[in-house]
Amino acid sequence: MKFAKSVPYNITEAVHCALEQLCSTTLKNLHIQIDTHSLDVEPADQADACKFLACDEFSRCVVSGRTKEARCQCERGFLSVDGVCQSLCVLQPDYCQGGECHIVRGHGAVCRYRRLAG
Repeated sequence: MKFAKSVPYNITEAVHCALEQLCSTTLKNLHIQIDTHSLDVEPADQADACKFLACDEFSRCVVSGRTKEARCQCERGFLSVDGVCQSLCVLQPDYCQGGECHIVRGHGAVCRYRRLAG
């Protein structure tokens, strides 16, 4: 949980206690166990927007300077399909039009063509 504005420490602690109570009630009434150690309540000015965002191996977390919202951004040579970064070489098999498509980290999709002997 992230507060939109900075709040006093006692408010943060009160919310944490309320969430722990919610976890306890959920266990008793719905038989769903939530690990109270996984709860994290932070003031917005101290929060890490990328903390709970699970980007895959072909993406990285970026934070908007305007909205402060975090999102996963695919590396060069990868496109997001349903939130998963996939290789441009796989998604567009004819990308290199007769050449071999390879992903070079930091550069994106690179086409390699065989030279004809002659």
